[in-house]
Amino acid sequence: MHGIDRDYRPRLTERPPGETALRGRANLEKHRGDFLSVPAFRIFAPVLGSFAKGGRLDVDYRDIAHARFDGGAGPHYRMRIESLRMIARVMRNPDLGCGESYMDGLWKLEQGDLGGFLGLTMRNEAAMLRTRRGRALTALGWLISRTAINDPEKSRENAVHHYDIGNDLYEAFLDEGMNYSCAFFETPDRPLRDAQLNKLRVTVSRLTVAPNMRVLDIGSGWGELTRTIARETEATQIVGITLAKNQHDLARQRTADRFGNRLTYRLADYRVHAGENPGAYDRIVSVGMFEHVGRKNFVEYFAMIRKMLSDNGQSLVHSIMKPHRTETSPWIEKYIFPGGYIPTLEDTVAAALEAGLELVHEPFVHKSFHYAQTLRLWRQNFTEAWPGLDRARYDERFRRMWDFYLACSEAAFEANGMNVAQVLLRKA
Repeated sequence: MHGIDRDYRPRLTERPPGETALRGRANLEKHRGDFLSVPAFRIFAPVLGSFAKGGRLDVDYRDIAHARFDGGAGPHYRMRIESLRMIARVMRNPDLGCGESYMDGLWKLEQGDLGGFLGLTMRNEAAMLRTRRGRALTALGWLISRTAINDPEKSRENAVHHYDIGNDLYEAFLDEGMNYSCAFFETPDRPLRDAQLNKLRVTVSRLTVAPNMRVLDIGSGWGELTRTIARETEATQIVGITLAKNQHDLARQRTADRFGNRLTYRLADYRVHAGENPGAYDRIVSVGMFEHVGRKNFVEYFAMIRKMLSDNGQSLVHSIMKPHRTETSPWIEKYIFPGGYIPTLEDTVAAALEAGLELVHEPFVHKSFHYAQTLRLWRQNFTEAWPGLDRARYDERFRRMWDFYLACSEAAFEANGMNVAQVLLRKA
């Protein structure tokens, strides 16, 4: 919620017949301390209404004030504000304040899907960003993002922050292979597991692993891609590296004995590993890791891949891609992926070329639907699994944080035009 579409003027209406914005003397006595907050709500509510273009929005301030906005044909949402602290937070820092207020229970959605609601606000925000002022703010945010430094120690801290929360959490909402990246749906109604297996098949096929090759997976997660390569190819050596100890340990536990010494996992930063293994690999794959290296480190990342490739080696990099440069969400940066930056496809390819790599094939671009649907199914799984998670480790605030993360990520793909690309490269 960074701004207002100034070409849109929402209509503020009263409650339906039989209701009033302030419900009678008894209610006034009950909420005597809230008198000053009602005018503040009346000032703030139209800001929320500005994001309702293409839908209908009812906003309740507890049970003492109400506003309705009709932005035209579209879904109907009902939002309840529990505290005007939410208003102060959002006005001070819209992105961070919206997410933190949701985590703290200061607002909730009583009607409609959270992902759809956030998508509606993002679409209206995108219209604002296309204005001159919006483009200036976007450019400033991108320049600021270039100053973020992810050295090996900082990268390890960032990985631990997200990926070492607890394997039980990820087991609760991912597929049984624990693939924490975009699934490829052959048809929209395919189960999540089928779509993840399809993604693995497609990725391994594009990697073209020949007999006796040595393969590295940068950011190997819980290891299903490396196990798939070991099972379906005749590579003599497959190495997975990660910075997250929980991932590393579970990947090792899941490695079948039949793979012997062909498949190994290491806790290592890609830069350190490159220094120790120049020219060591015929194929390098990286799925869902490039988003974590940081804008400042794009060229270095590809230079390290080039350093580790053999003379005829190739690399496949799978990443989320933005349609244009924008700053990282302050809420995502603080609570979910510190140090991360989602690239554009143009910046990704430019960095690879600058590092001395060349395209083997035009990038394979997978439409927004694939990750939006993946995230939708993850959120459903998380909601269903929530009652069984350990409350001593995952409290109600964590539930709301994770729900907001999955919902706003889904909305970003549906509303902001983000997609996923696989870029196939070789030494120039």
